[in-house]
Amino acid sequence: MKRFLSILTASVMTLSLLAGCGGNDTSAPAGDGGDAGTSAEGSLKIGLTMSNRDQWLSTMEQAAMDYAKANGVELKSFDSNVDVVTQLSHVTACANDNYDAMIVNLVNTDNAQEMIDAAGDMPIVFVNRTPGNPDALLKADEIVYVGSDESEAGGLEGEYIANLLKEANKKDVNIVIMTGTLGMQATTLRTNSAKEALEASGLNVTYVFEDTAEWDRAKAMEKFVQFMGTGKPYDAVICNNDEMALGVVEAMKTTGEGKVTAPVAGVDATDSALESIKNGDQAFSAFQNAVGQGEGAVEAAIKLAKGESCEVYNWVPFEPVDASNVANYMK
Repeated sequence: MKRFLSILTASVMTLSLLAGCGGNDTSAPAGDGGDAGTSAEGSLKIGLTMSNRDQWLSTMEQAAMDYAKANGVELKSFDSNVDVVTQLSHVTACANDNYDAMIVNLVNTDNAQEMIDAAGDMPIVFVNRTPGNPDALLKADEIVYVGSDESEAGGLEGEYIANLLKEANKKDVNIVIMTGTLGMQATTLRTNSAKEALEASGLNVTYVFEDTAEWDRAKAMEKFVQFMGTGKPYDAVICNNDEMALGVVEAMKTTGEGKVTAPVAGVDATDSALESIKNGDQAFSAFQNAVGQGEGAVEAAIKLAKGESCEVYNWVPFEPVDASNVANYMK
């Protein structure tokens, strides 16, 4: 703990020396030498610390920035680069600079309490990643959550695949599951709910392969190629996100047939996944509304900053996407 605090202190001191560089992509808020709680025009000033910036999170971040601008709020965003110490320094610096509220996209859901402690009296909105032990940490009008129910995503995948296989008159089915990073809440909830939906369908399910590809397309492709090399049969593949689903699709196309050999489901409905569904490759995705979460996080932060009432849980529902409605989600 002493070593952790020493590192954090050094990080914050270093970042303070860099104050004045400006820009939304700095690793910590730049001090302005005055009351940073409001901008020159007297508008609210809110911080946003991102765990990292993949395609989906970047969309969420941009939506938050756009919504803040449209509502006269100054929002400054910072990238933690998947580092808890860096993220904690963002919250500490914003609290010291009298920001009106903080939006936190957690690097690690187990570190929520540290973020709350660092924030002090500054309200916090956790977005997209639910803090560990949320019922104990979240408080109405002070510390709230905006995001989608991860169990809903996996459930939609499981239901879709089950219905598809039952329509094909299959009873005994072999399923492959590609998971996100082990230990992450989204990984656990999406995986478990997908299995629950499959098993509730009445199918006799065998999981012939289950492994983590850590949300990564290339890793999923490599692992699925290795799995296909075993010669084991499979009827469908369920992935915790679209990037892994697309990796599986690419792996299937390396076979002699050069085409997708079983339905593949993912989560997020990214642009690439939507195009794949349109082309008849990926079968399904659970749309996670990045724009809805980004806008919702800023809306909740504004309420907290103004002392207005805000629910503890602010849910943005997942939506099922397949060939029948994919056009509705494409730009």
